[in-house]
Amino acid sequence: MPASLVVVMHANTVLMLFDSWRKQWELPGGMREQGETARQAAVRELHEETGIRAMDLTFVAVAEFDLVAPERRELLAVYRLQLRVVPTLTVNDEALDFRWWPPTSPIDNDMSPLDAEIAWRVYRRAATACS
Repeated sequence: MPASLVVVMHANTVLMLFDSWRKQWELPGGMREQGETARQAAVRELHEETGIRAMDLTFVAVAEFDLVAPERRELLAVYRLQLRVVPTLTVNDEALDFRWWPPTSPIDNDMSPLDAEIAWRVYRRAATACS
């Protein structure tokens, strides 16, 4: 898989970052580097984009979707990280801001619909597992 995303959960919210390049709220994650596994890419991207150092990511899904520019089918490894305490987050060149988004609330116009859907599905799955 060429990329990984991390759904970071705290209480009933999911961490979203405001991407400096795409100008939208997204989940932390990105492309694998040469020689990396999908998990290593998730750990690295999470740290680079948020400052969170975590090795205990849980693999939850493979997301398959179609992109339009350029047209292609893409796969993502999706991981989950459940936090008990809100961490200190680090604004940087990639992430201009952070917010804890409740996936049960509406999707804002400046939010990635794909990332919001992935966050919602992981959130719903985790909530169902705890019931």
